[in-house]
Amino acid sequence: MIKIFNPVINDNAVDHRGAIYSYVPLDSIREICYITTRAGVERGHHYHKEFDEYIMLVEGEGIYNCPAQNEKIVVGPGQMIYIPIGCPHTFIPVTDCKSVSLLTKPWNECHEPITRYPE
Repeated sequence: MIKIFNPVINDNAVDHRGAIYSYVPLDSIREICYITTRAGVERGHHYHKEFDEYIMLVEGEGIYNCPAQNEKIVVGPGQMIYIPIGCPHTFIPVTDCKSVSLLTKPWNECHEPITRYPE
């Protein structure tokens, strides 16, 4: 099940300069990917059999569609979602987007890093 992954905010990390938001993953991160996606071009209709994925939107706005949950999760800059192994998902960008994806297993070490499902 896809879920919003909330940050830990230390009171000492918020001052006149801004704030530092810390995200502590549940598992070790083994690969970091920088992703750009153009508005209106869906990215997804798949799931991962071999790794969990954390995705932080850095710029833009979009919607994660999770058919298994029968819900859509709206995300904006600074928000992170958690996608566990086997959870089907699709990203629908409302604007041009930039994001960072963190994987718990390197893509090139996977036998089948991506498994498509019908649209």
